[in-house]
Amino acid sequence: MPRLVTVDLPALLDPSVVGHRFARQAALHRQGFGVPAFFCVPAAALEHVIGSVLDRLAVPPPPCYPDLLTWSESAGKEIRATGVDDELAVDLRAEFDRLVGADGLVTVRACVFGGHDSAGNSFEGISDTYHYIPRHQLLDRVADCYASVFSPQALLHARHRGMDLRAIRVAVGVQRTAVARH
Repeated sequence: MPRLVTVDLPALLDPSVVGHRFARQAALHRQGFGVPAFFCVPAAALEHVIGSVLDRLAVPPPPCYPDLLTWSESAGKEIRATGVDDELAVDLRAEFDRLVGADGLVTVRACVFGGHDSAGNSFEGISDTYHYIPRHQLLDRVADCYASVFSPQALLHARHRGMDLRAIRVAVGVQRTAVARH
């Protein structure tokens, strides 16, 4: 699996690789709809980061919601501190430049998904999105998107659905910003 999945690769249409949101956007883009060009960091590229947090930090048992919120904050800090590895950082910057140029702006969004039926266990509206991101903020926003897998909302949703946290995945999409017009 490549470290980044671009619009010309078939994996961008596979929801098990990039989540349903990005797979749908890729299908629409390929059919000529006005979906701005984008690329994704596939979920597999991030699993080691998420797994290492779960290995180090014991998730509080239900229904300890205050403890879960504290855990969420700790997990998010750890993921942000780990950040993007050097090889992925090089790939992200190069693809950013190809997509919008070094002075361009992108939208960086997470697609959290997982469980046996990802379509039925949608995390839509729960994962993070960042608009108008310049190149120098790209790596931090990608790390923020990694961390959204353990946001309080995502954790509560997973608990409510009885999902194993190890089954939850996150892909990150980087998309050309569509500047609003009047």
